[in-house]
Order: sequence, then C-alpha cells, then structure tokens
Amino acid sequence: MKCIGWLCLGAFLLILYYFYNPVTTLWAPKCLLKVATGLQCPGCGIQRALHALLQGRFSEAIHYNYFLLFSGPYILSFGVRALLPKGKAKDSLTKVIEDKRLIWLYIILFFIWFIVRNILKI
Repeated sequence: MKCIGWLCLGAFLLILYYFYNPVTTLWAPKCLLKVATGLQCPGCGIQRALHALLQGRFSEAIHYNYFLLFSGPYILSFGVRALLPKGKAKDSLTKVIEDKRLIWLYIILFFIWFIVRNILKI
C-alpha cells in the first residue's frame, strides 16, 4: 500500500507540472539559495526542466539544467528500484546505485556543476 501512495503522489505531481508552468505560477517553490545569494544551486531549473520534459520539449529541458543529463538517470534508478519486486534485478540495481565510487562521483560532479554554472552563468 505504501508504494501505491507514492505512485499516486508522483502521478499527481507529474500532472500538476504538466499543466502548470513553474515560471508563471506563483505557488511554485523558489530556490532559497538563489533568492538569498543570487547563486544558482545545482538543482536550479529542475522544475522548469520537468515541465518542459512533460511537454515534450527535451532540448529546452536540458537547457534549464545540464546536470540532468547525469543526475536524471541516477535519480530515476532509485524510483525504478522501489518498483522492482525482490530478486536478482533489484539486488543488481541496488549494487550499482549504492556503489561508493558512483556516489562519490555524483557528489564531486554535483559540486563541480555548482561552481561551473555560477562562474559561466549557465
């Protein structure tokens, strides 16, 4: 039942982001780091990118946050793992996404992206 609740919440949020553009919607959350400092966090643009992806505008989505090319599949793999039944496939995926080298690579790239996007203003 817990999984069904998360699926319903996810479906609701996807429908919401399909119909409401976070750029023009006042209730959409704003990045606190950007509001406070003017710096873009590594996640800035993800709401706009999600809206563009759901509308089928893939190049626009990537333009909002280039880090999605790396982080998107990695984050999506956690959702896939949650939906998989217990077994070899789930165990194999767990080994990959919980590999310490991959986690450290993600963390390092996260901070590199934070620095690069603010230096280059992208």
